[in-house]
Amino acid sequence: MIKIQKNISLAPYTTFKIGGPARFFAEVFSEKELTEALGYAKKNNLNLFILGGGSNILISDEGFNGIVIRMLYTSCVIHNTSLECGAGLSLSKAVKLAADNSLSGLEWAAGIPGTIGGAMRGNAGAYGNCAADNIESVKALEMNRKANVKILSGKECHFSYRNSVFKENKKLIIISATLKLSKSDRKIIKAKMKDIVKKRSEKHPKEQSVGSFFQNPKVFNPKLIERFEEDSRVKCKDNKVPAGWLISEAGLKDRKIGGAKVSSKHANFIINTGKAKAKDVIMLASIIKQRVRTEFGVQLKEEIQYVGF
Repeated sequence: MIKIQKNISLAPYTTFKIGGPARFFAEVFSEKELTEALGYAKKNNLNLFILGGGSNILISDEGFNGIVIRMLYTSCVIHNTSLECGAGLSLSKAVKLAADNSLSGLEWAAGIPGTIGGAMRGNAGAYGNCAADNIESVKALEMNRKANVKILSGKECHFSYRNSVFKENKKLIIISATLKLSKSDRKIIKAKMKDIVKKRSEKHPKEQSVGSFFQNPKVFNPKLIERFEEDSRVKCKDNKVPAGWLISEAGLKDRKIGGAKVSSKHANFIINTGKAKAKDVIMLASIIKQRVRTEFGVQLKEEIQYVGF
């Protein structure tokens, strides 16, 4: 039987270390416990939030007036060249397990925080690859009058840039995902992972953050695209210009509100300098969006999820 806790601070469960308490809080380690927690939420008419690794989210200073279910279902089974991973398994463990078993295809995710469930929900990606590339199927609970288990193919997940059916349909809760990989040389896989982790370490700040704060926007101004390509010596793909470059060009590196600050290392990272509040982050994000819109006519959209606002 699951344990329902009250008034649990959520900040320690996030990579940002920001946020107030959950009115109710439960940790689940299996599909059965998840169903039990969801039943408790339904019986008590509670708002619901599924918590994974705590990256890519900003929790309100007032917390969450409902029940937060922390997903700790971390099973992982290898089927030939596929990995069947529980939604609570950390992405880093999945990447390591794949490499240890000479399975290639997840190297792009080396060094990315968060869980399998979160990565599938937000279609996490890096270095030209994304979660959608690896999906064979996703097992999910559909919450209607009665909870039904569904198996969705990659196509049925409706993946797009940092989006999926799981973001659009809040009644769908990811239980596990089966990832399709391929056999390769273990040394080659690990060398590639090491190179990617090195690149991430060089580009990304080490301070507390949620990762990339804004999505890379599509830009329809040819002169702005040309300016980016000349400056970065990188060809613009699908008219997408990095949000970090736009924020930097708008002169916002090191801009600070309270304890929240635009990183000097990577401008698409808002960092917690130690005592940041959610309200500081919200104000800083608003300034960034307004400045980039004024300077370049580009509307930035958050990649992160706001919780409890």
